[in-house]
Amino acid sequence: MIAEYRLGGAIAVRGSMVRTLTIARGPVDRGRHWLSLTATKGNGERFRMWLLTAGAPTRANISRYLFQEANTRAREYRNESSGEAVLPSSGIWETLAPSITELPEQIQYLGHRYSRDALRRAGPVEPPADAEVVLLQPDLLMGPASNTRQKDETRRYDGSDYELVRLTRDDYKRMRDEGINCVKVDGEQWKWADELGLYYWGGGRNLPFPESLYRSQYLGPALYLDEPAVGTRDHAVRPRLSKDEAFRRDLTPSIMFDEFRKYYGHAWRDGSPATLMKGLRARQDVDLGDMDFRQENLYTWETMVSTAAYQLSQDPRVPEAVVFEPPGRIGTRRTLPEMNMTYGVQFPPDDPKALAGIIYGFLRGAARLGAKRWGTSVYGAFERADAPWWMTHAYDLGASRFFFWDNYQLACVPFGEVLSLARHLRDYAKTHPRPALDQLRQAAEVVILLPPGYDLGHVQTGKGNMWGVGELNLERINRAGVAYRTVMSNFFTEVERCFKLGIPFDLLWDLPGMKLAGYREIVRVREDGKVEVKKQGTAAVLDKARVPARAGGAPPRLNVSLRWRVEGDAMEINAVARVDETSAKVYYTFGADDEGIYRNALVAWEIYGPDEQDQRVLMPERLKPRVILDRTGGTAEVSFSLNRPGSYRLRAGTVDTTGRTAVIWQPITLRRVPGSGKLTLLQNR
Repeated sequence: MIAEYRLGGAIAVRGSMVRTLTIARGPVDRGRHWLSLTATKGNGERFRMWLLTAGAPTRANISRYLFQEANTRAREYRNESSGEAVLPSSGIWETLAPSITELPEQIQYLGHRYSRDALRRAGPVEPPADAEVVLLQPDLLMGPASNTRQKDETRRYDGSDYELVRLTRDDYKRMRDEGINCVKVDGEQWKWADELGLYYWGGGRNLPFPESLYRSQYLGPALYLDEPAVGTRDHAVRPRLSKDEAFRRDLTPSIMFDEFRKYYGHAWRDGSPATLMKGLRARQDVDLGDMDFRQENLYTWETMVSTAAYQLSQDPRVPEAVVFEPPGRIGTRRTLPEMNMTYGVQFPPDDPKALAGIIYGFLRGAARLGAKRWGTSVYGAFERADAPWWMTHAYDLGASRFFFWDNYQLACVPFGEVLSLARHLRDYAKTHPRPALDQLRQAAEVVILLPPGYDLGHVQTGKGNMWGVGELNLERINRAGVAYRTVMSNFFTEVERCFKLGIPFDLLWDLPGMKLAGYREIVRVREDGKVEVKKQGTAAVLDKARVPARAGGAPPRLNVSLRWRVEGDAMEINAVARVDETSAKVYYTFGADDEGIYRNALVAWEIYGPDEQDQRVLMPERLKPRVILDRTGGTAEVSFSLNRPGSYRLRAGTVDTTGRTAVIWQPITLRRVPGSGKLTLLQNR
């Protein structure tokens, strides 16, 4: 049967509004039938859609999907791996294809009501036989963040910026040929991406409406929520920290969690998920009627992965995934040694699987909790030796989103490197088929829960100052009277235990009302310093985390001495550490310096005080450590300035290539000399 519908009511028909539409149903054959929709807009343009569906045209029922715009060849969108239909993913499928099993007198379509004018027997409903087949990979989206490339791709480590040029059609073709399938576009570039069979986003506000929403390749004007956790810190919390000393003193992980919830709620309501509707409402040729939706195919691009579970569990559809954004110079040879020194654990410092396990544990756990997807990205400052394996390992674990940041100083991955990494992942995926993503998402046997608000940090991920602020340093005491370092050390020790036993694990905030299903063991790290373990219907509360077997042998020997002098109103201090290797070599790096060289820093330095909310990570100028290496170890120096009286503590840590650590706390007490007001140092041992 064919039903003809006309826009109802006294509505002025705008150019991009559908004036009339025809819906045709073919005969049922082996439980399925063809359904077609033909629409004519106010400007006279027409488009058509065909669906092969088992019953109402819901996503689960559709096995084939074709779409044809005016004066173009029909396109059929298929999954390259499975051959299944790939439908548009912006989030309004039920509006684009009215969920009907019959042909009623009235239907709701694109925000308006349409009345049936005629009902008659159908002719052929099948789609054209010469339709172009577009093969897509919805479970493996990969691409850069921008629609530009670097004019000169030479790596820059000195903080300078690249000159960027707009991508050409040849650039998009080259990207496609190397495996990239998801790109950003402008008002001209979208046509190239569409022709080349790429997923694309952006495109400006003048894409054909509603045709663009029917294209399975078009993702929307935006692709991600940009770092809600970092936004919370930088826009909601840091401005108060800079001017409110009481807030600095009183800040807790719980307060950060509350601030994050408020910031995230605003970003979800008014940010990227609303961009598509805002753009359509602003167009003079469009009338949306009562149509309102949030773009569903967005992911949240986030550095603070502890927040992932919250972000993916607040709404069943938006966002659909979380993607890790590597902060700063994160990498195996830097971050794992820092974690060992910070938390007293012993991850193998040269095993990228250990670092990936921590990051991906949060992402996979969040995806499992929210029944959604996850992915990872590569940034320019990310340790380059890790990047290829980092991507393929994520693929093996079930990641479906892979992206590259391609602008802004050291954050930029140059165009040629993007292509190389994309080709590497494409070739790996072709030769390593994997199980269904839903199956991979359920792989973890143990889940380790962290109190909400507790965090791994930001640029200084391995150092542990939560949310990347010194005010939440690990020496502070929580509301249960326990140091943050104790809580986080328990957490990382349980992670280390699973890693060394080969037990797959997920990591989550311990959110209220969570339904944790399918885990054989639930480990709850508590703020009171205890660890609760539930398994096989029993529960036990332990005084501390379970320590796995660790390498024997002696840790490095570490000694620290101080020199000081008064400079004006400040005390200038020079600390010298002597490191002697014992059972293994000592290696720790700050990451690539301003020449791109990874240098052995030997020692990690921090200064705490004089108040508990005061903490600084001491980094050398240009990331060039003042180190002299010798046959048995070496010496490392750091200089810093103190300008307030009070009690400080200098923390120096070192780590060998097996993960054994040595830490020294050096007290420093300053007071003002009566009369002169100058600072003097009382060295306490």
